[in-house]
Amino acid sequence: MSGIRPFFITGANAKIKLNGKTLAFCTDLTYSVQVITQTPKILGMYEGSSVEPLGYNVSGSFTIIRYAKNAKAATGKKAPHDTAINDAGNGVGNWGSVWGSGLFNGAAASLGLGNDGRANEALDPSRFNQGTTFDIQVYQKVPAKAPQNNGLLDQIASGIQSAADFLSGQQVGGFTIANTEVIGVANIRNCRITQADFQLSKKGAAIQRFNFVALYLDEDSFVADFSGRGQHFQG
Repeated sequence: MSGIRPFFITGANAKIKLNGKTLAFCTDLTYSVQVITQTPKILGMYEGSSVEPLGYNVSGSFTIIRYAKNAKAATGKKAPHDTAINDAGNGVGNWGSVWGSGLFNGAAASLGLGNDGRANEALDPSRFNQGTTFDIQVYQKVPAKAPQNNGLLDQIASGIQSAADFLSGQQVGGFTIANTEVIGVANIRNCRITQADFQLSKKGAAIQRFNFVALYLDEDSFVADFSGRGQHFQG
């Protein structure tokens, strides 16, 4: 069985992104969908006549290993892959554009400007009314297909594409587009943080756990859509 690669999704081959940016040092992720139901009773029957859905809720949590701001500058070492290129740490306030990579795509991010997810506003009472939601994507990393040598033109085109991918920041967790691909597993849409827990012990690294609620959950086998036309859809 040597040489056969498993198709199972594990923590080792999973990749988690927030708004398209890799979440550095994420150790675990859980999510659940709850469908609230009611079983109407009819006179003359002990059992219910049907099972009717009344509500749809998505919730979950994830944990990250925290590292501090200015860690690279303080240690004089090269930062690990997927860490913020402006050495701003991986606190909740840096889950937006500052997580960018690439030469031009992350130009503003390298200066600490911008935060497209603004997840931290869910934890700041003065900004509750301004906070926006963010999306969480879960991918499975797989080895890229072996390149086919179809001639000089294909080699040139491949080189150009690789350069374009690098300049646009399309690098995946230390694996470049040339040798690794990702397959979408789950897409949790319109998330908002509801709880943040920080834990530090003398025997381990500091970890931070976040609970969230969301509006929709898509998986690789289905896409969830809104159920009707509520008042917020009407002009």
